[in-house]
Amino acid sequence: MPNTFTIGDLEVIAVSDGGVTFPAMAYFAGTTEEEWAAHARWADHDGKLTFPFGCFVVRSGDKRVLIDTGLGPITFGEYRGGALLGQLAEAGVQPADIDVVFLTHLHADHCGSAAIKVDGEMRPTFPNATYRWTSKEQEFWTGDDLPAGSFARKDIFAAVAPHFEAADGGASLAPGVDVYSMPGHTPGHAGVVLSSGDARAFILGDGISCPVQLEEPEWSGLGDVDPKLARRSQEALTREVEGTGALVGTSHFPGLTFGRVMTGEGRRYWQPV
Repeated sequence: MPNTFTIGDLEVIAVSDGGVTFPAMAYFAGTTEEEWAAHARWADHDGKLTFPFGCFVVRSGDKRVLIDTGLGPITFGEYRGGALLGQLAEAGVQPADIDVVFLTHLHADHCGSAAIKVDGEMRPTFPNATYRWTSKEQEFWTGDDLPAGSFARKDIFAAVAPHFEAADGGASLAPGVDVYSMPGHTPGHAGVVLSSGDARAFILGDGISCPVQLEEPEWSGLGDVDPKLARRSQEALTREVEGTGALVGTSHFPGLTFGRVMTGEGRRYWQPV
């Protein structure tokens, strides 16, 4: 069931395209069972982490912005996608209702439903939408020199290219919905900051992949192109929001919910609302 939140006059609907599970010590390479003993609440009884493919619809006035599109209709190993359109329909949102699709970055589990195959041809899933992500992300993923192991959905990029418009840090996607630069996970990774009156919320894509990273800020998970830069971006964000009451959500935090970055007993932690 989709979760709904209000940020001042903005409405946010959190939905999932599916999810994946990883052994905790495989996702955070180099960590140990002893280290995880203090963080058992984030893993299941088998020591695995579950990551939803979270997507967010933000309603700002008469505009609807979709942030990330999940993995798409793919089942591969532990990866399960393809639930996005059904969850949107359950929330009363049709593809034609979306005005802007913003992708925090172009990893396959964030752009996979941006275009789908219809009659053998890839077509934009959201026919009335402008598709936006940062110019640095566009340059990285459409180039010919991707690092080994990188997988680019160039079929999706080509399908939505006529509808693409770059949106770099500070760009407005709709009133009160602005791009927040957070590089490191990928070169052009960015989140979104929602502002309405005194209320603020951040949707961070993979800027922080698991709440445990707020308690263990040096831990880097799979997929970080530049782990050191990713951790600096994380630290800058957490310093900005801790103790302010601003809400924080990401694509893969459990429960498809927001929370607050709190401090206590000499540590930071994420407290779901």
